[in-house]
Amino acid sequence: MTLAIPRNPYATNVPDSLIAAAGRLGVPVRTVGLPSLRTSIAPHGEATAADEAGPVVATGLAPFLLFGFPAAVHALRVLARTARAQNPVESVLLADDKAATAVRLAEAGVPQVRTEICPFDPAQVAAVAAEIGYPVVVKRAHGAQGRWVRRAAAPETLATALAELAAEGPGAVIVQPEITECAGVSVRAVLTGGEVIAVTERHATPPEWRSNIAGGAAQRRVDLTGAEQDLVLGAATALGLGHAGVDLLRTGAGPRVLEVNACPDFTSMQPHYRADLAEAVLRASL
Repeated sequence: MTLAIPRNPYATNVPDSLIAAAGRLGVPVRTVGLPSLRTSIAPHGEATAADEAGPVVATGLAPFLLFGFPAAVHALRVLARTARAQNPVESVLLADDKAATAVRLAEAGVPQVRTEICPFDPAQVAAVAAEIGYPVVVKRAHGAQGRWVRRAAAPETLATALAELAAEGPGAVIVQPEITECAGVSVRAVLTGGEVIAVTERHATPPEWRSNIAGGAAQRRVDLTGAEQDLVLGAATALGLGHAGVDLLRTGAGPRVLEVNACPDFTSMQPHYRADLAEAVLRASL
């Protein structure tokens, strides 16, 4: 029994935590370097995955990120043929793409924040923002930790926000209303093995308006209502994820899904729980 734990330079907390948990439990680990992960296909059709350390062979595959590593997508598909994974590669790709996530949630009837998916055309985005009503939030379809997300309170700030996002290259633009009744506050629920294991309410630290921990937000442990529990499980199921982080907004009209992450950083939530979250994720991944 060997657990493959993918590592990448953008998010080190989760793999480091899982490696430490594996050491405590005596679980053999094979760390996998996502930036160097490649696929070899022999003339007779055999496909193998390898990184800078050599071929990768494992019976389990820990949760992973894929955005930014297109070559790794194919290698992880090969690994997933023989290694158990909570999250199929195709489900991770869905979660990595906020636009694709919104469409899939809509197909499944999961309540979410209103979402408009637009071409990167300033005039069209401005027209959509005016129809929604300011303030609005604009974001790229890919991103994490609050990157590539901007708030626009008026047409002038929208133009600035789009100029900043355009610097990253072409792509779809997501436009959403800022839910002012929830300004700076969101709920993060982490589930693994199909069960919710941790929930916190996050509060942005002014002047930051995004409630992500990487941006300095504070958090406290909370419980989900029955409706919120159903919403979290429904969102993960819609995307085919056994392990996920689901961000909710508690609106007057009921809870709404804001985002779904296939490899959430649960490590900041550990101080609010006696149970070892990393060990729970590791056990569910074997």
